[in-house]
Amino acid sequence: MLSMEQAAELVLTLASREGFREVDAMLERDESLDVEIRNGKAEKIEQSTSLGLGIRVIREGRSGLASTERLDEEAIERAFRTACEHALLQDATGVYLPEVSPYTQDSQSLGLYQPELDRLTAGDLTEFGLEVEASARGADSRVTTLPYLGASRGRSETLLVNTRGVRYQHRSNSVSAYCGALLQEGERRKSGMHFWSQRVWEPQAARETGEQAVQKAAELLQAQPISSRKLPVVLDEYTAPRLLGMYFGAFSAESAQKGMSRLKGRLNEQIAVPELTLLDDPHRVNGTRSRFLDAEGVVTQPLPLVEDGVFRSFLYHVESGLQEDHASTGHAGRGYSGGIATRMHNLVWPTGSSSLQDLCATPEECLLVTQLEGAAGCNPVSGDISIGVQGFLMRNGERVQPVDSVTIAGNFFEVLKNIRGTGAVYQPNLSHLFIPALLVDGFAISG
Repeated sequence: MLSMEQAAELVLTLASREGFREVDAMLERDESLDVEIRNGKAEKIEQSTSLGLGIRVIREGRSGLASTERLDEEAIERAFRTACEHALLQDATGVYLPEVSPYTQDSQSLGLYQPELDRLTAGDLTEFGLEVEASARGADSRVTTLPYLGASRGRSETLLVNTRGVRYQHRSNSVSAYCGALLQEGERRKSGMHFWSQRVWEPQAARETGEQAVQKAAELLQAQPISSRKLPVVLDEYTAPRLLGMYFGAFSAESAQKGMSRLKGRLNEQIAVPELTLLDDPHRVNGTRSRFLDAEGVVTQPLPLVEDGVFRSFLYHVESGLQEDHASTGHAGRGYSGGIATRMHNLVWPTGSSSLQDLCATPEECLLVTQLEGAAGCNPVSGDISIGVQGFLMRNGERVQPVDSVTIAGNFFEVLKNIRGTGAVYQPNLSHLFIPALLVDGFAISG
């Protein structure tokens, strides 16, 4: 089997031999080691590796795709021929390989890859998981079971080459753990889940992972619904990115061109509170989607989507840019087995100066949301939000009661106009959504 580099060179050789001037290849390799813990032992240890090559051939503005998971000469040549044939069958869109733009940064400067994490063994992960289990069981006598508990490490490597001279290698890795705890008191049962994900190996984080899962369940054991009403809502630094992250596809030019974005035709309009500036930052250190080139070889740059509440830009790749005579903004994403799609990098919502406690104390009464219960009622196109939540009814900054079995309802595009306060920190786990806790007016609460 060929190495990733040898496979890439073979694609370029085939393109040159056949006289094709616009060909690219995307190679991906993913590795993971996962350990599941149950009742004081490693119940399951699983190691997996996936490897694939995707080839894109552009002929007179027509794009043909093919892929293979076998990196030998015969399979790669067959995939190349298939991509050439597919290009003949497609409608012409004018798509092209962009000219190479110089960049000098080393992808290592993004802080996405730490070699020591690759050396973690199943034994290391098992020991970590057992400590999570022990801390969870020791945290509260009401723990009945830990249905979800495990630790894992993962590594991803991509290589993009094309006939314009692009050669971009990108590596990232991480280690993570999770714990789900079920507590029971009388007839009441409540579960809590805590995740930990970093690029630094911290064995001491095991104890906190278990304890936090138990604490989340314990705090809500006596939870009850509250009466239906309009109430300010505080989304904590964990739930704010999870909820709002469903809706940022509205900033895709491709979505707008398909009539699937309510932001279509609203460039330079005020769409949010004047204090809000949203930045898509591909160069943020430790951001999970940081990179210097996108999947088409376009150099990435920080892009303001909203400035002082005003909508400033959509996200474009080459083809969506052609629709509007607009240059690509470097937002092409692609897996080896698929085509080009719009991909946001790291969305950065600036922090404020308020602690979570400060946000909860701003209105006389509010609902602090600490857990989400599913997204079946959320519509990324219309922006409608209807989702079950758990948390706490707050009055004058103090907890009045834990709350569950309630639904908050509103609309994403109204949320942007109803931000009353912003938290001072982001959630600590790895993410591409840097959104702090938010105090939002206008939600309807259904108990």
